Amino acid sequence: MIKNILVLLVVAVGFSNGGIQRAVSMKQIKGLKKLLKGLGDGIFVTCNIVLFSEMVNYDEADLRCRNFDIGSGVGEEGNLVTVNDEEKNKDLGILLEMAYPEEAQPANKWTNTKWVWAGLRKVKNNGYTKKAPTYNGADWNWADGSNPKEFKKWMKNQPDQNNLKKGKKGCDQPQCLQNQMRINHHGQWDDTYKFKLHPYACDYKGKYILSSEPKTWESALAACSDAGLNLAKVRSGVEVDEMKVAMDYFLGEVSPTWKTWNNNNWVWLGGSDQNEEGLWKWLDGELVEDWNVPWRPKAGKDDAEYLPGADGQHALAISRWGQFDDSFQDSKQRKRPFACQCPGS
Repeated sequence: MIKNILVLLVVAVGFSNGGIQRAVSMKQIKGLKKLLKGLGDGIFVTCNIVLFSEMVNYDEADLRCRNFDIGSGVGEEGNLVTVNDEEKNKDLGILLEMAYPEEAQPANKWTNTKWVWAGLRKVKNNGYTKKAPTYNGADWNWADGSNPKEFKKWMKNQPDQNNLKKGKKGCDQPQCLQNQMRINHHGQWDDTYKFKLHPYACDYKGKYILSSEPKTWESALAACSDAGLNLAKVRSGVEVDEMKVAMDYFLGEVSPTWKTWNNNNWVWLGGSDQNEEGLWKWLDGELVEDWNVPWRPKAGKDDAEYLPGADGQHALAISRWGQFDDSFQDSKQRKRPFACQCPGS
C-alpha cells in the first residue's frame, strides 16, 4: 500500500465539444504547491496521470501499471500512460518536473531522470537488422491499439530504432531493440531500450484526488478552490466504494490503534447544510440526499448542543468504511484529510 503521495492537480477551466480544456494559472500553480505541503515523496497525480518516481526498467514499469487499477471502478487492468493529445503531453512534463526538477539534473540530455516511461511501443517489424528500419507510425501502438498518427512529438531524428548486441551498453539479451518510448521534461519523445531505468506513468481514471494534510473543512474548501477544484461529491454506492479504495490507496492503511472518531478515519467532502439546517447540498446546489445516503445513526440532523460555542455540525465527511457524518467546520475543531473532485466527473 502506498502511504506517501505528492498530489498535483491539473484543472479544467471549461468544456468544449464534450472535452475538457485545461489551463493552469500562476495562482492555481501556487494552490497546487500548497497541496504538496507535508506530504511524502514517490507519487505525483493529475486527474489523468499517475507518475511514480521510482526508477525501473520498461518491463517492470509495464507490469506495475497493469496491476494499477485505482479509479477504474470495475477492476480493469491498468496500462502505461497513453499520451495522445497536447494537453496530456504537457501534463506528463509537469509531473516529471515535479518529481525530478530539470535544473537539478545533470546536463546530459540522456540522463535517466530526464525521462519517463510512456505506453507507446513498437509492435510490428521488430526484426533485428544492421540498418535501422524506416519509421512507420502504424508499427507503434498505445494500449488501446491506436497509433501515433495525428499526434506525435518525436525528437529530431527520432525514432532512430537502433539495436544492440548482447554485452553492449547494458544489453543482456541476444539483441536489444529500441521498441519502447520515453518522454522528457519538454514533452519530446524518444525510442529506447527496455533495460533503461526511468520513472514511469500510468493512466488514471478516477474521480478523486485526496490530500493527507489535515485541514478544517473551510481550509480544505479553500485548498481545492485555490487549485481550481472543488471539494468532492459522492453521489452513489458505486462512488462510495471508489472513495473507500481511494482513501486506502492515497492515505495508507488504517491503523488498528485508531478509534472511530480518529481524524485519520475521516475525509472531508464538499457537502454542507450551513444555509438551511438539515438540508444537505453539494457546493453546486445539488441535493446530497437524493439517493440512499449511508449516514451514521442520527447523523445529518444532530446539532452542536454537546459542544458549547461551536457553530454547528454543518460540514460533511465520509469514513474509511463508507459512512457519512456531519461535523464541525470551526477553525478550532476538526482537522482531517480531504478529497478534491476531478473536473467533469
